Amino acid sequence: MGRELQQPQEEASYTVEQLVALNPYNPDILSDLENYVNEQVSSQIYSLDANLCLLRHYQFEPDRMSIQIVSHILIKALMAMPAPDFSLCLFLIPERVQTEEPFKTLIVLSHYLETGRFRQFWDEAAKSRRLLEAVPGFEQAIQAYGVHVLSLTYQKVPRAVLAEVFFHHICSSCIYYCCGIYFISVL
Repeated sequence: MGRELQQPQEEASYTVEQLVALNPYNPDILSDLENYVNEQVSSQIYSLDANLCLLRHYQFEPDRMSIQIVSHILIKALMAMPAPDFSLCLFLIPERVQTEEPFKTLIVLSHYLETGRFRQFWDEAAKSRRLLEAVPGFEQAIQAYGVHVLSLTYQKVPRAVLAEVFFHHICSSCIYYCCGIYFISVL
């Protein structure tokens, strides 16, 4: 009687998505968000909400901005095309930063993808191979986007056009992928 049971206080463990949902403007989660970007790159997952949250934090603390982290966010956003993620992320990056490398190159690559200029895209991507290879699955994601664009445009796609999407490495498995998934035929 009168004796209170005291339970030990356990430190709560939250995922990054929960931290973003609970308190997205807490500056203490900045390092968690940066680590999560690296986890997204290594495990080939993607969270637009967490990435936008980190970019908003960088707006408030520009001196803590990591060029490598932001470039990884933009590359992951390119991989999410046709979703407008790249533009959403770009709106949160200061214009003076966008004029610097590697952001300038990523903006050019985005423009080529949005306009369906795959040959120019792959030529420019080849110049930035080191930057893009840091994110596994980049080439495959862009090829999938290209096939998606072709499926909206063609019923019968010329082999030369398909070769542009697949970076000139067209093979029977690429043709099967296009025909089987998107129900288009190759001329």
